[in-house]
Amino acid sequence: MSGQNPIEVFRQEAQDLLEGIEQGLLDLARRPGDRDLVNAVFRGLHTLKGSGAMFGFDALAAFTHHCETAFDRVRKGEVAATSGLVGAVLACQDHMRALAEGRPASEATGQTLLADLHRVVESAGQVEPAEASAEPAPHVWRVRFSLPTDALVNGLRPLPLLDELRELGDCQVVAVTDAVPTLEDLAPTQCHLAWDVTLVTNHGRDAIEDVFIFVIDEMTLDIQEVGSARTEVAVMEAIDSAAAAPQVVIANDAAPVAASEGRQAKAGGDTVRVPAERLDELMDRVGELVIAQSRLKQLAASSSDVA
Repeated sequence: MSGQNPIEVFRQEAQDLLEGIEQGLLDLARRPGDRDLVNAVFRGLHTLKGSGAMFGFDALAAFTHHCETAFDRVRKGEVAATSGLVGAVLACQDHMRALAEGRPASEATGQTLLADLHRVVESAGQVEPAEASAEPAPHVWRVRFSLPTDALVNGLRPLPLLDELRELGDCQVVAVTDAVPTLEDLAPTQCHLAWDVTLVTNHGRDAIEDVFIFVIDEMTLDIQEVGSARTEVAVMEAIDSAAAAPQVVIANDAAPVAASEGRQAKAGGDTVRVPAERLDELMDRVGELVIAQSRLKQLAASSSDVA
């Protein structure tokens, strides 16, 4: 956003998002069972809402939230993507466009549009359980990011970014203060913090990157998949399985046997059979423990408290 008005950049990007949402809705009207289209429309609405909140377009964010919620229910298989629902969200496009452009938008008109949307959503009915697709297994992501020093001056607010990440799933947020200068050198209009976020979500990398879509070229962003959220359960099962394995005990006064048989018995006593899949999960868990240890060391090193 260097050299550009961030508000104008947002408005241009918002128009692009609205065009993509509108095209997705028109395609969905012809192919209501297309899951990829449902996900694309949901992601577009989610990005528009989050970015609007980040740049101070609170009315746009609040209004778009209702459309996003409707498509979230479609995405989860709770509501069918009927022609009425698609038409109701399409009818909201002009109002969202006016809010994004800063043109006068009647609050009464907005409330009428949302009332129609809610009525259509409720009348869409429940999708049969057999038709609802299973949710993907949650995964653990580590998201580390920092914003430009002049982000606050340009109107970029970091808290809505964190709020958007929390909407994707369970979050643990750690503020990294390594780059914060001393009090004498601290300027209140400059951003020196970075953030280290552990996110457990069913969403993929694209959804996480969409949170930062308007600032991704100006910031430092690192997204790493740590592993499956079910790893801990798998590790405990593997440990219980290994503990339950029969133990081979060789008495000191056992009768002499052939040397080869003795070696085989000893080898058998030193071996525990573990399925390869569980071994991989154990290694993933060890990786998570190493990351956690590294984070604890980082926090301890940056702490001003003296033990």
